[in-house]
Amino acid sequence: MADKEVHSISIEEIAKALGVSKTTVSRALSGKGRISEATRSRVRAYVASTGAAPTVRAQWVESTVTHNLTMIIPPHFVHLDLPFLRKCMGGISMVAAQRGYDMLLCYASASDTSQLERQLSHRKTDGVILSRAMEDDPCLDLLRQYHIPYVVIGRSEDSSVPQVDNDQVGASYEMTRLLLRLGARRIALIAGTTTYTVNLDRIRGYLRALPEFGIAEDRRLMRDGVESAAQRSDALEALLDQHPDCLLCGDDRLAFDVMQALHARHIRVPQDLQVASLYDSELLLSTTPNVSAVQFNAEHLGETACRMLLDILAGKQVNLRQVEGYQVILRDSTR
Repeated sequence: MADKEVHSISIEEIAKALGVSKTTVSRALSGKGRISEATRSRVRAYVASTGAAPTVRAQWVESTVTHNLTMIIPPHFVHLDLPFLRKCMGGISMVAAQRGYDMLLCYASASDTSQLERQLSHRKTDGVILSRAMEDDPCLDLLRQYHIPYVVIGRSEDSSVPQVDNDQVGASYEMTRLLLRLGARRIALIAGTTTYTVNLDRIRGYLRALPEFGIAEDRRLMRDGVESAAQRSDALEALLDQHPDCLLCGDDRLAFDVMQALHARHIRVPQDLQVASLYDSELLLSTTPNVSAVQFNAEHLGETACRMLLDILAGKQVNLRQVEGYQVILRDSTR
């Protein structure tokens, strides 16, 4: 009888016997979370002394499966309509629901990862999808610390990072080449912060296309780090001073705002200045004229990222880098 009781010991009983919380016991058994090495050793030694280690490990594994997935999004999502993230979210949610998972949202930036750390330390999620790839992303350090499976949407220089991306370099390269073929020679590029690798890749594609048409790189025709309305206004003013014949915008939000700013300045598109975007959305169909843009299937990208994460959770072998295609759509803004 005594042996039977020992082998059915619960996490709650361990916590009571040692005078610690159930969370502390779970962290000690899993190796995840912040507790002292002395406490971790004490819990494991007690479990070993009871002879119930296999049963306790099985109980811990079962109790820590949350059937939740987390999507990390930038804080400014709450202030802006970002169709790309919204569609990615839709794709992730659909696949997660099909597999019996719910989705949690988590706001995180390069300077604030507190919400993510709270989710991880409280074991609220089984896996994480990062909606944007950043250089030196502190979120990756946290995920590795807690040993939580994850997938990045975007490109990472670290080939060991599971990642799903659109071919941003190829898309930017092809759009720039088409604009050059249409006769543009002074293509000005306005892009967001290079903290995100997507913007670095868009710049790389733009620069790759120029030499094929004998166009020298001109840094006066390039502005990056444009995130706020004030930055956009300053960047646009500086670029217009260089008399470009085309403005290539890094994303749909920038292109929409640029079209409004040009209209306010009585600059006609495309008669006075062509405009194109390296990401397409419904925003660009509401401008006059409609803006030429690169189309990506953001919903499919989210679906692919979620399937990859679920395969990792299931212990399956996965291709750690998957790249999706694109389509360049020419509209009236470049004709």
